[in-house]
Amino acid sequence: MIPVRARPGRVERTRAYLASLVPGVEACVIDLPQGPADLEHFVDDHAAVGEMLKVLPRWVAQHPVGAVSIGCFYDPGLWELREALEVPVVGIGEASLVAAGAVASRVAVLVGDWKWVPKMAQNAYLAGVAHRICAWRSVGRAVQAMHDDPEATYHALWEEGRVARDDHHAEAIVLACAALSGTAERLGEALGMPVIDPVAAGFALASALAMMRLKTSKLVGYRPKP
Repeated sequence: MIPVRARPGRVERTRAYLASLVPGVEACVIDLPQGPADLEHFVDDHAAVGEMLKVLPRWVAQHPVGAVSIGCFYDPGLWELREALEVPVVGIGEASLVAAGAVASRVAVLVGDWKWVPKMAQNAYLAGVAHRICAWRSVGRAVQAMHDDPEATYHALWEEGRVARDDHHAEAIVLACAALSGTAERLGEALGMPVIDPVAAGFALASALAMMRLKTSKLVGYRPKP
């Protein structure tokens, strides 16, 4: 689920990318045509959650999906959608930090803007993975700028990743925006360390939960409204 109004071609590119990651697993990618252009501000996040609660339950009811991955590092609507849906719902922020913890004890998170850090840090704390983060670093770019100039964004990521590795002793990097998807392998080779692609991490975890045929528990925390 791309929880914004995606740019032309993004849905198709994301679908092709995900299909290449887990052979045999079908990647169904949708966006929010009536949603915000990005989720850099809390008011946009709120609008996207409302739109997802309108769109996703109906869409899931009409398609045989085994799990849902929310394609924004803010993990918008994670609790609300887990309450509304029976299939597992994964946030790419939480999934990325869980994956990073499997390959490193000290993790640095690279964000576009410092504006994003307070909410992401709070999410990490609530998910029980904040202790793995040794540094937050910003490349000083908005989502639109990262889409418009991926090469300049890559070089900024490399510089901040180098600082995280050399000054903060980070052992792995997490890319904290879906707009950065597709750069992890190149960056990892350049820095000589694991780099987590958030979109890939979310899809991989969602695929694993679907293959295990798990459902979201409705006993207490995610018990739906009667």
